[in-house]
Amino acid sequence: MHLIAPNFKTFVLGIACLFVTATATAEPYNGYLASQSVVVDARITGSELTENNNGGIKVVEYNHAVINFNDSFDTSSHTFTAPVSGLYNVDARYAQRTCGFKYLLRIGISIPNAIAPGSNASIGPVTFANNDNGCAIPGVAAVDSIMYLNQGDTIFIQGRYQRAPYDVSPWNYVNDYQNRLVIIYLSSGDGCNNCGGVS
Repeated sequence: MHLIAPNFKTFVLGIACLFVTATATAEPYNGYLASQSVVVDARITGSELTENNNGGIKVVEYNHAVINFNDSFDTSSHTFTAPVSGLYNVDARYAQRTCGFKYLLRIGISIPNAIAPGSNASIGPVTFANNDNGCAIPGVAAVDSIMYLNQGDTIFIQGRYQRAPYDVSPWNYVNDYQNRLVIIYLSSGDGCNNCGGVS
Protein backbone atom coordinates (compact mmCIF):
# COMPACT_ATOMS: atom_id res chain seq x y z
CA MET A 1 0.00 0.00 0.00
CA HIS A 2 1.40 3.41 -1.00
CA LEU A 3 1.00 6.37 1.28
CA ILE A 4 0.47 9.88 -0.07
CA ALA A 5 2.88 12.43 1.33
CA PRO A 6 1.23 15.12 3.49
CA ASN A 7 2.58 17.92 1.28
CA PHE A 8 1.04 16.32 -1.84
CA LYS A 9 -2.32 15.98 -0.04
CA THR A 10 -2.23 19.67 0.81
CA PHE A 11 -1.41 20.55 -2.81
CA VAL A 12 -4.30 18.44 -4.17
CA LEU A 13 -6.77 19.88 -1.66
CA GLY A 14 -5.61 23.40 -2.53
CA ILE A 15 -6.21 22.79 -6.24
CA ALA A 16 -9.67 21.34 -5.48
CA CYS A 17 -10.60 24.39 -3.40
CA LEU A 18 -9.36 26.69 -6.15
CA PHE A 19 -11.50 24.85 -8.74
CA VAL A 20 -14.64 25.02 -6.58
CA THR A 21 -14.10 28.73 -5.98
CA ALA A 22 -13.52 29.47 -9.67
CA THR A 23 -16.69 27.70 -10.81
CA ALA A 24 -19.03 29.00 -8.10
CA THR A 25 -22.08 30.99 -9.17
CA ALA A 26 -21.54 34.75 -9.10
CA GLU A 27 -23.20 36.62 -6.27
CA PRO A 28 -26.22 38.84 -7.08
CA TYR A 29 -25.28 42.44 -7.79
CA ASN A 30 -25.84 44.71 -4.79
CA GLY A 31 -24.15 47.88 -5.97
CA TYR A 32 -25.26 51.04 -7.73
CA LEU A 33 -26.08 51.08 -11.44
CA ALA A 34 -26.29 54.51 -13.05
CA SER A 35 -29.25 55.36 -15.26
CA GLN A 36 -28.64 55.18 -19.02
CA SER A 37 -25.95 52.50 -18.55
CA VAL A 38 -25.30 50.03 -21.35
CA VAL A 39 -25.26 46.66 -19.59
CA VAL A 40 -25.02 44.41 -22.65
CA ASP A 41 -23.61 44.87 -26.13
CA ALA A 42 -23.44 41.43 -27.76
CA ARG A 43 -23.03 40.15 -31.32
CA ILE A 44 -23.25 36.91 -33.27
CA THR A 45 -19.76 35.80 -34.29
CA GLY A 46 -17.76 32.81 -35.48
CA SER A 47 -19.41 29.57 -36.55
CA GLU A 48 -22.79 30.78 -35.32
CA LEU A 49 -22.82 33.28 -38.20
CA THR A 50 -22.70 30.60 -40.86
CA GLU A 51 -24.83 27.85 -39.34
CA ASN A 52 -27.88 26.63 -41.22
CA ASN A 53 -31.32 27.47 -39.83
CA ASN A 54 -34.43 25.35 -40.36
CA GLY A 55 -37.17 27.89 -39.69
CA GLY A 56 -37.99 26.61 -36.21
CA ILE A 57 -38.33 28.61 -33.02
CA LYS A 58 -34.90 29.23 -31.51
CA VAL A 59 -32.95 31.51 -29.20
CA VAL A 60 -30.91 33.97 -31.25
CA GLU A 61 -27.27 33.08 -30.61
CA TYR A 62 -25.56 36.28 -29.50
CA ASN A 63 -22.30 34.67 -28.45
CA HIS A 64 -19.76 37.48 -28.03
CA ALA A 65 -20.26 40.30 -25.52
CA VAL A 66 -18.28 43.51 -25.96
CA ILE A 67 -19.98 44.94 -22.87
CA ASN A 68 -21.26 42.58 -20.20
CA PHE A 69 -21.99 44.33 -16.92
CA ASN A 70 -21.64 41.99 -13.93
CA ASP A 71 -21.67 39.04 -16.39
CA SER A 72 -25.41 39.61 -16.73
CA PHE A 73 -25.48 38.10 -20.23
CA ASP A 74 -24.68 34.40 -20.62
CA THR A 75 -23.03 33.93 -24.02
CA SER A 76 -23.62 30.17 -23.88
CA SER A 77 -27.37 30.17 -23.16
CA HIS A 78 -27.79 33.65 -24.76
CA THR A 79 -29.86 34.73 -21.76
CA PHE A 80 -29.84 38.06 -19.92
CA THR A 81 -30.35 38.26 -16.15
CA ALA A 82 -31.33 41.68 -14.81
CA PRO A 83 -28.66 42.83 -12.34
CA VAL A 84 -31.06 45.31 -10.69
CA SER A 85 -34.78 46.01 -10.83
CA GLY A 86 -35.89 48.72 -13.22
CA LEU A 87 -36.70 49.76 -16.77
CA TYR A 88 -34.54 48.37 -19.55
CA ASN A 89 -34.39 49.24 -23.23
CA VAL A 90 -33.84 46.08 -25.28
CA ASP A 91 -32.73 46.54 -28.91
CA ALA A 92 -32.16 43.29 -30.80
CA ARG A 93 -31.66 42.44 -34.45
CA TYR A 94 -30.46 39.60 -36.63
CA ALA A 95 -29.88 39.26 -40.36
CA GLN A 96 -30.49 36.49 -42.85
CA ARG A 97 -28.64 35.96 -46.09
CA THR A 98 -30.98 34.41 -48.61
CA CYS A 99 -31.70 34.65 -52.28
CA GLY A 100 -34.42 33.99 -54.82
CA PHE A 101 -37.59 33.64 -52.75
CA LYS A 102 -39.92 35.65 -50.56
CA TYR A 103 -39.58 35.00 -46.87
CA LEU A 104 -40.69 36.12 -43.43
CA LEU A 105 -38.59 36.64 -40.31
CA ARG A 106 -39.77 36.99 -36.72
CA ILE A 107 -37.93 38.36 -33.71
CA GLY A 108 -39.29 38.74 -30.20
CA ILE A 109 -38.18 39.52 -26.67
CA SER A 110 -39.25 36.82 -24.26
CA ILE A 111 -41.50 37.57 -21.34
CA PRO A 112 -39.55 37.50 -18.05
CA ASN A 113 -38.46 34.07 -16.88
CA ALA A 114 -39.82 32.16 -19.88
CA ILE A 115 -38.23 28.79 -20.60
CA ALA A 116 -36.07 28.91 -23.75
CA PRO A 117 -36.58 28.56 -26.65
CA GLY A 118 -40.23 29.03 -25.79
CA SER A 119 -43.30 29.30 -27.99
CA ASN A 120 -45.57 32.03 -29.33
CA ALA A 121 -46.86 32.47 -25.79
CA SER A 122 -43.30 33.04 -24.49
CA ILE A 123 -42.70 36.32 -26.28
CA GLY A 124 -43.76 39.84 -25.37
CA PRO A 125 -42.67 42.55 -27.83
CA VAL A 126 -42.41 41.04 -31.33
CA THR A 127 -41.90 42.22 -34.91
CA PHE A 128 -41.94 40.59 -38.34
CA ALA A 129 -39.85 41.34 -41.41
CA ASN A 130 -41.40 40.44 -44.76
CA ASN A 131 -38.70 40.38 -47.44
CA ASP A 132 -39.31 40.23 -51.18
CA ASN A 133 -37.29 38.29 -53.69
CA GLY A 134 -33.76 39.43 -54.33
CA CYS A 135 -30.15 38.41 -53.97
CA ALA A 136 -28.66 41.68 -52.73
CA ILE A 137 -31.19 42.54 -50.02
CA PRO A 138 -30.66 40.70 -46.72
CA GLY A 139 -33.51 40.19 -44.34
CA VAL A 140 -33.05 42.04 -41.07
CA ALA A 141 -35.50 41.43 -38.23
CA ALA A 142 -35.36 43.98 -35.39
CA VAL A 143 -37.27 44.64 -32.18
CA ASP A 144 -36.82 47.53 -29.75
CA SER A 145 -38.85 47.87 -26.56
CA ILE A 146 -38.80 49.05 -22.95
CA MET A 147 -39.48 46.43 -20.31
CA TYR A 148 -39.61 46.46 -16.52
CA LEU A 149 -37.52 43.67 -15.03
CA ASN A 150 -37.08 42.68 -11.42
CA GLN A 151 -33.60 41.83 -10.23
CA GLY A 152 -32.87 38.25 -11.28
CA ASP A 153 -35.49 38.15 -14.05
CA THR A 154 -34.25 36.50 -17.24
CA ILE A 155 -35.04 37.22 -20.88
CA PHE A 156 -33.80 35.95 -24.23
CA ILE A 157 -34.33 36.91 -27.86
CA GLN A 158 -36.42 34.45 -29.85
CA GLY A 159 -36.21 34.04 -33.61
CA ARG A 160 -38.38 32.11 -36.06
CA TYR A 161 -38.59 31.37 -39.80
CA GLN A 162 -34.86 31.78 -40.47
CA ARG A 163 -33.82 29.55 -43.34
CA ALA A 164 -30.35 30.88 -44.12
CA PRO A 165 -27.18 31.94 -42.28
CA TYR A 166 -26.93 35.17 -40.28
CA ASP A 167 -23.75 36.15 -42.13
CA VAL A 168 -24.38 39.03 -44.57
CA SER A 169 -20.72 40.00 -45.08
CA PRO A 170 -20.66 38.55 -48.64
CA TRP A 171 -22.88 41.52 -49.54
CA ASN A 172 -20.51 43.92 -47.74
CA TYR A 173 -22.80 44.53 -44.76
CA VAL A 174 -21.11 44.63 -41.35
CA ASN A 175 -22.32 41.71 -39.24
CA ASP A 176 -21.53 43.49 -35.96
CA TYR A 177 -24.33 45.96 -36.69
CA GLN A 178 -26.84 43.59 -38.32
CA ASN A 179 -26.54 40.80 -35.73
CA ARG A 180 -26.50 42.65 -32.43
CA LEU A 181 -28.16 42.92 -29.01
CA VAL A 182 -27.91 46.09 -26.89
CA ILE A 183 -29.56 46.35 -23.48
CA ILE A 184 -29.57 49.67 -21.61
CA TYR A 185 -30.62 50.15 -17.99
CA LEU A 186 -32.79 53.26 -18.01
CA SER A 187 -33.89 53.84 -14.42
CA SER A 188 -35.39 52.18 -11.36
CA GLY A 189 -38.83 52.87 -12.86
CA ASP A 190 -42.11 52.55 -11.03
CA GLY A 191 -42.90 48.87 -11.26
CA CYS A 192 -44.26 49.26 -14.79
CA ASN A 193 -45.10 45.60 -15.29
CA ASN A 194 -46.93 46.27 -18.55
CA CYS A 195 -44.05 48.08 -20.24
CA GLY A 196 -43.20 46.55 -23.59
CA GLY A 197 -46.61 44.94 -23.90
CA VAL A 198 -45.99 42.29 -21.25
CA SER A 199 -49.09 41.53 -19.22
